[in-house]
Amino acid sequence: GEGGDVEIVFEEPRKVSTRRIHLEDVELGDDEIEIESICSLISTGTELKVFRGDVDTDSCVDVNIDDMKDETFTYPMTYGYCLVGKVVRCGAGVEESLCEKLMGRNVFTFAPHSTRVIAKAESVLLVPLDVDPYDAIFLPSVETALGLIHDAEFRVGERVGVVGQGLIGLLVTAILAKSGVDVTAFEMLEDRAALSGLLGAKTVLDPRTDQFNNNLDCAIEVSGVGPGLQTAIDRVGDGGKIVIGSLYGVGKVELGLGMDFHRSKKRLITSQVSEIPARLAGRWDKQRRFDLAWDMIRQIGVNRILGSGDVVRLEPQDAQRVFEGLESGEKLVVAFDLKRD
Repeated sequence: GEGGDVEIVFEEPRKVSTRRIHLEDVELGDDEIEIESICSLISTGTELKVFRGDVDTDSCVDVNIDDMKDETFTYPMTYGYCLVGKVVRCGAGVEESLCEKLMGRNVFTFAPHSTRVIAKAESVLLVPLDVDPYDAIFLPSVETALGLIHDAEFRVGERVGVVGQGLIGLLVTAILAKSGVDVTAFEMLEDRAALSGLLGAKTVLDPRTDQFNNNLDCAIEVSGVGPGLQTAIDRVGDGGKIVIGSLYGVGKVELGLGMDFHRSKKRLITSQVSEIPARLAGRWDKQRRFDLAWDMIRQIGVNRILGSGDVVRLEPQDAQRVFEGLESGEKLVVAFDLKRD
C-alpha cells in the first residue's frame, strides 16, 4: 500500500515501536501463504507482561504454535497471536486444492501485529463466512475461556465464581451464563462489573467490600493479581476447587494459606489452553474446540465487549500510547485496524 507495511516491535521493556517491512516481493516457501492483514487483537494479559518485561527470557514463547516454538522472550521481539487477514498468495508447494480453498478468504493466524504476514498454509484457520473479522480476532480468547470451563468440570446446580472480569473473565462469564449457570463475578472496576452483568452474571461483587458466604463449589481465577487469587481461594468452600487461569510471569505472589486452608481440602488446578487435557483427548481435539469457539463467538457477539474498548488504526506513533493506555487499565480491549489503503 501507499504507506508500506509495518509491524509492531517490543524493543525493550516499556518501549514499543513500529518498523517497516517489505514482504510483497518475498519469495514464499513451498508451504507458505501471504496474508494482507485486516485486524489484530492485543491479548492484554500476556502482551502487557511482554511490555513490562515481566517474562522469563529463557522460556519458549509457545511450544504449541509452530512459528513460535523455537523462539524465546528476547528483546527486541515481535509478539501477538490474534490476527485476521485475507490470503493473497500461495507458495508453489501449497496443494492446489488447499490454495483454492484459501485464496481470497479471511483466515485467522497466530501471528504478531503486522499489516502483512507470511504464514504456513497448514497453520491458518478459515474464518467462517458469517463471522466478522473483528469478532474472529477473539478466537484464542474464547478458546481460552472454554478451556478454563472444561478444566473446572463442575456439575449442574453447583455455585461457580469468576474472579476478574477482564476480557477472559467476561468471556468465561458470558459462556457460563449462556449455558444456564448462575455466575457470581468478582470485579473491582465499575465499568467491567457493569459489563459482567450485561453478559449474564447473576451477581457481581467487589471482593474488597461486598459480603459473601464463602461457599462456592468452584472458582475460576483470571484476575492476574495475587489478591484475586486469594479471593478465589477464600470464597470457595471446603472441598471445592480453584481453577487458575492467570499467568503470573516472573513475579512472586504472596498468599495467606493458614490453618483454615490447610484443613480445607481445596484443590488448586492450573489451566492453560495450548493442549487438550489427557482426560478429554479421547473425545476432544483442537479442531472440535475451535468449532465450539466459533459457535460461541456467534452467540455472544463478542464485539459487544470490543465496543467498550478501542480500535486503533496502526500508525507508527500509536503503538507506545496504546500499550501505556492498556497498562493504566483505562482500556479493556484494544484491536488494531491493519488495513492499508
